[in-house]
Amino acid sequence: MRVLIMHADDPKTQKAVAVLQEALAKEQVKVDLISPASAGTSPVSTAPYGLVCVVCGYTGWWKPQIPADMDNLIKRTTRLEGKRGCALVLPGLLGTTKALRVLMGHMEKQGVIVEDFGALGGRQEILAIVKRLRRLLEG
Repeated sequence: MRVLIMHADDPKTQKAVAVLQEALAKEQVKVDLISPASAGTSPVSTAPYGLVCVVCGYTGWWKPQIPADMDNLIKRTTRLEGKRGCALVLPGLLGTTKALRVLMGHMEKQGVIVEDFGALGGRQEILAIVKRLRRLLEG
């Protein structure tokens, strides 16, 4: 099974994604990473993937917003209709739940069926999310 992880370019997100990728690799899951910087301006196809995860931070706590470059990457991605998805945000002091809803809304506009979501806090939370993703891939 292959998983595509689309992630923001900031260092904190990249660190969390590295832990996520390592844990999924231990579960014998092939993981490909793509970020707005590595994608350039070309469209990204999700055809070979069974699961698409989007990982990013957010700004604002009253009305959270995901970074514009992540929104553009999601919009440029092709073959998302009916694809299983996972929305993950880096937790902030306030507004994490609202930020998850915003990210899921962006993904669902493109036709992704968001089956799992969460906040990537510490290593233990990431490992718990990996177990849930493994179950999603099997089911």
